[in-house]
Amino acid sequence: MRFLGRKQDLLKLEQLWARSSAQLVLMYGRRRIGKTYLLQEFITGKQAIFYQATQQAAEVELAAFSDFVRSLLRLPPGVNFPNWEVALEALSDYATGKRLVVVLDEFPNLCESTKGLPSLIQRWWDHKGRHSHIMLILCGSAQTFMNELDMHAAPLYGRFTARLGVQPLSYREAAEFVPDLSSEEKALVYGLLGGTPFYLDQWETQASFRDNVMRLFGDSLSALIDAPDRMLTTTLNDARSAYRVLQAVAFGKTRWAEIRDFAKVHDRAITQLVTIGLLERRVPITEDALRSRRVRYRIPDPNLRFWFRFILPHRSQIERGLGRGVVESQILPLLDDHMGQVYEDIAREFAYELVTNGVLSADDVGYWQSSDGQNEIDIVGAQNHHPTFYGTVKWQKQPIDQRVIANLEGHIQALNLNLDVPRLIIGRNAPAPITAPLTAGFGADDLYGSIETAAASLRVQLAR
Repeated sequence: MRFLGRKQDLLKLEQLWARSSAQLVLMYGRRRIGKTYLLQEFITGKQAIFYQATQQAAEVELAAFSDFVRSLLRLPPGVNFPNWEVALEALSDYATGKRLVVVLDEFPNLCESTKGLPSLIQRWWDHKGRHSHIMLILCGSAQTFMNELDMHAAPLYGRFTARLGVQPLSYREAAEFVPDLSSEEKALVYGLLGGTPFYLDQWETQASFRDNVMRLFGDSLSALIDAPDRMLTTTLNDARSAYRVLQAVAFGKTRWAEIRDFAKVHDRAITQLVTIGLLERRVPITEDALRSRRVRYRIPDPNLRFWFRFILPHRSQIERGLGRGVVESQILPLLDDHMGQVYEDIAREFAYELVTNGVLSADDVGYWQSSDGQNEIDIVGAQNHHPTFYGTVKWQKQPIDQRVIANLEGHIQALNLNLDVPRLIIGRNAPAPITAPLTAGFGADDLYGSIETAAASLRVQLAR
C-alpha cells in the first residue's frame, strides 16, 4: 500500500521523537486504518525495532522478538530473552544516551500470550524506562482494550506521555488514492469507501465507476463484503452489541432510548462506540453539547453507513452470486440519496478549512435543526454557540438556482437566527453566479481544489 495522507499524524510522532526524552506512546485505531504503514513511515531512517505480535505462545513471541534485536544488542546466536522484563531492560540500557524507537504492534496479542504484560511494562517504566531515551509505542486495533490500558484502575494509568488515535482519512486525503478522477468521482469514491486506506487502495482508476462498484460490492470474493464484520470483531470486546447498535442507527433509530430498545443493549455499548468514533453524538451547534437534550446519533463513516444500508440487507444474495443484480437494482439507482449526507460532511469539512484559513470565523462547524424538525440548516459555523455563517448543501445534478438560496433564507428566518452573516451555497456542480448579498457559491471542484484559491474566491464573492 502507498503511504498517502497522514501528514498530521506523522508530524505528531516526529514531534515526540524530537523531544529526546523517554516516551511511552499509546496508539490505536481500527483495523485497516493504516497504523502499521504510518509507523513504518515514521521509523524510516531511525534506529528502530518494529515487532508485530502474532498470537503465539509467550516463548515463541520472545524468541521472535529476540531475533529482531539480536544484531542491535549483539545477542549471542541462539540466546533469547527469558522474559519481557529482561528484554525491556536491555533495550532501555541500550537507549541510555542514544535514541531508539521500539514499536510493539498488535499489542493486545502480546498481552494475551503474556498475562500481566502491562504491569511488567509499568514496573519497567517506573524504574528504568522513563530515565532512558527510548520511545516505546504500544499499538493495537482492539480499541476498547487499548483505551482500557489508560483507565484509572489499569497498571499503565498516568504513564503514557502521549495518546494517538489514528482516525479515517479526511476527504482530501482519501482523494490522494484516486488523483486522476474528477472531483465528483472522488466524492463518490469517498462516499463508498470512506477514509480507510485499505479500502481506497482497492479502487482501480483505469476501470469505470460501474465496474469498480460491481467488483468491490457485487462480487462475493471481494474483501469489502464482510470487512465491517471483521473490523468490529477486532476493534471491540463485544462486537455483537456494537453490531446491533450500528444496525439500529442505520435503520433510523437516532435517539438514545430508541437505539437501546431496538438493539437490546446496555447504555455502555453506545458510549463505547462514541468513544472510539464509530458512532457520533450530535446536537444543534447553537446548544451546549453537554446539557442539550436534543441529542441524535449517527454513523460518521460513509463506508459503514453504506454497508449497513446496501450490503448487509443483500449480503446473502451477493454471496450466492447475485451481486450484479444487487448493484444494478439497489445500489446504483439509490447512490445519490446516500451521497446527500456524505456531501454534507465533506462540505462541513470544507467550511472548517475556510475557518482555519481565516476567511470565516467560528470555533466549531456543525448543523442546526428546529425542535419540530421542520427547519434545518446543513452547515452552521458558530462562536460560543452564536451563528457566524450558514450553508446549504445539494448533491443534485440540476444546477442550483435562486430557489435554493430562498429556501436557505426561509430556514434562517424561521429559526430566528442572526441574519447578518455569510452564506455558503455548495452544490455538486458550481452554482451560477450569485447576486445575493453575503452569499458565495462553490462546487465539487472548489471543495477538492486549493483551499487558498477557495478562500480567495470567497473573499471576492462576499465583497460584492
